Amino acid sequence: MTDTTLSTVGTVRPVPPLSRAIQLGVATCLILGGLLNGGLQYADHLLAGDPERRELLVWGLEHHAVYQAVWFGVMLSSVCLLLGLLGLAQITRWRAPRLTAVATVLTVLGMWGFGNVLAGTYVAHVVVPDVLGVDAAVTLVEDGYLKDWGMVAGSLVPHLVGSFFGVLLLAVACWRAGLPKVPAVLLIVFLVWDFALSPIGIVEPHVLLLVALVWLGVAVARMPQREWLGQSALPADPLR
Repeated sequence: MTDTTLSTVGTVRPVPPLSRAIQLGVATCLILGGLLNGGLQYADHLLAGDPERRELLVWGLEHHAVYQAVWFGVMLSSVCLLLGLLGLAQITRWRAPRLTAVATVLTVLGMWGFGNVLAGTYVAHVVVPDVLGVDAAVTLVEDGYLKDWGMVAGSLVPHLVGSFFGVLLLAVACWRAGLPKVPAVLLIVFLVWDFALSPIGIVEPHVLLLVALVWLGVAVARMPQREWLGQSALPADPLR
């Protein structure tokens, strides 16, 4: 018979239905998010290099099937990332509730903008060059996406603000909650590198995202159920 309760000091708490399935689902989303976003964007960098926008669009048109598959996978990653990051927040909230609450709001906002950015990128980089040509795609990005207030307010700003600060705070919360510290640091380094710096040769920041999310996904999958449910955590720190 399967034991459906976890005992704590003086109490016996029932295990929520599908708890283990949800835990494994979160782990899977983190791993898939790392592979589909970090892995595919790093592969794209290795294949196409780091050219100017026009040269990149020309390369994508010449390798249309590969480019289409890569950016569809990256677009799909936004769903996995959102679910995986919310799953991390479920863990960190026991030790850093206030920090997690702020991080969660910013992360959801950022992932909304990020999904819009990825959808726009797919249209501009994959669909338009194939249908209307490279010149039209360059015009769409430079005179459309980057100047249209709706695209800026509905995708770029939420992504740049929400994703950066949301994931940054969530990485700090992971550190404080006792999750592996190396992937938490890698997430922070990735954010700074991706938002502010350029690739160094064949080394590109998304490889750090790949390693960090897969590492965290494995850690969540192997996490004892008591820890997943917050029943072995230390009391919450009121300053966190």
